[in-house]
Amino acid sequence: MISIVGCNKGGASKTTTATNISVGLALAGHDVCLVDADPQRTAAKWFAEREAAGIESKLTLIEKRDNIASTLRSLNDKYEHVVVDVAGRNSRELITGASVADLILAPHQCSQFDLDTLGELQEQVVKIRDLNENLKVFVYHSMASTNANVKDKERAEFMAYLAEFPEFQVLDSIGYYRKIYKDVGAEGRSVLEAGKNPAADEIRALLNEVYNRA
Repeated sequence: MISIVGCNKGGASKTTTATNISVGLALAGHDVCLVDADPQRTAAKWFAEREAAGIESKLTLIEKRDNIASTLRSLNDKYEHVVVDVAGRNSRELITGASVADLILAPHQCSQFDLDTLGELQEQVVKIRDLNENLKVFVYHSMASTNANVKDKERAEFMAYLAEFPEFQVLDSIGYYRKIYKDVGAEGRSVLEAGKNPAADEIRALLNEVYNRA
């Protein structure tokens, strides 16, 4: 299965999401290849820290740029899951990758700047589905506020905005803004490898929802 983690806005927690779901799938016993298709190489740097720390799992990383379609097809024959981290913009990697993918997982913050890019993503998806009609698109509410006074209102605003885009499936899972994501990421780890913590529960919920619906 090929999963593209991408959208058209930077800072939406794409690499954090990609690395954590990759580890989660590997911990579940799957052979996983994480593809860093972002010139910033954040996932590759994360994986280098992981290797340096001697953390072992059924997880491989490769880097690929430009037209990644044929590479993803080949990897899909070898691995149970191929998770692709693309840049936060309208990139060649996003378009070519999505043309052969099973799903796009699109993290978005509940901010006007993030949500305004959904129109562009919708246009891309309509065109890509001419080539890949079964492509699914899941929108993931990322970096949500943990403030009890605003979290329900923020979620309601997020859902109201996404109601304008019936082509997308909005996930019930929510990723909250938590410091632990940055702390463990700097060490090449996942929140799933950091003991009991709320962020790990969020990633488990995301994995269960996406890969049971895909």
